[in-house]
Amino acid sequence: MQGAETGAAKLYYQKSKKQYYLIVALSITLPDPQPTDHPRIVGVDVGQRYHFVATDMNGQSLFKKGAAVRQRKDQFARTIKSLQRKGTRSATRRLVALSGRERRFVADRNHVLSKMLLTRFPGAIFGLEDLTNIRERTEGRSNPKASKKAKRVKRRRSQWSFQELQFNLAYKAPLYGSLAVKVDANYTSQSCPKCGHCSKGNRPNAGLMFVCEVCGHTGHSDRVASVNIALRTMLVRQDWMSTGSLSITPDVSDVEVKAARLSRYAELRWNPDTNP
Repeated sequence: MQGAETGAAKLYYQKSKKQYYLIVALSITLPDPQPTDHPRIVGVDVGQRYHFVATDMNGQSLFKKGAAVRQRKDQFARTIKSLQRKGTRSATRRLVALSGRERRFVADRNHVLSKMLLTRFPGAIFGLEDLTNIRERTEGRSNPKASKKAKRVKRRRSQWSFQELQFNLAYKAPLYGSLAVKVDANYTSQSCPKCGHCSKGNRPNAGLMFVCEVCGHTGHSDRVASVNIALRTMLVRQDWMSTGSLSITPDVSDVEVKAARLSRYAELRWNPDTNP
């Protein structure tokens, strides 16, 4: 899998209240990755309450809360709503500037978060959930009679920048001696990594506490999801070692193939004795 990783260097300066950017493309050729180069496996569960929860196969976890960023986004939303009500020329100019500021703020946070993961778990294979069309599957239809809380939740979900975070992690990973692959996202927070039982009832009231109905295994639901992602990533690495071919994205077009993968996932078991 010989290829080149492309990065970008930005030269920025300000003149007469106008912003100019110079983009310089950098091409770096890296050797073909090998399974033995990446002995560490890390599952990364992305979300809104927590930007990510990452867990490796030794049970070491890293939590990154998203409360501060969520509050900043809410502040942007309130200011934008106020300016939209005014509708003046100055308000419109302010809206454009504010939109750019919010976009740069989110992009900067995603760069910081991706680097945090790569430096915390060097030389690892990062497992990421394949969240294609996740918004269409979870948002539902628009309801004009929805409560303010429901509208706020939907707005926050629409602003969820998980794709940018995953993209930053994937393109930076080879530069840190790591790799990023995607695995199926189905039932990661509902499956017990200890006994394999999968049920919505494992998450009472769809909250942050995971309680297995069968074996009684408990834990933070996002951490349980990251453990399941790590286990699925382990299967990707095992297949890579046995076949010599690395699949960085699961095949979702074939229903039978996906069902077979989910059946293999159900056989995976986590040893809780390794947990801190």
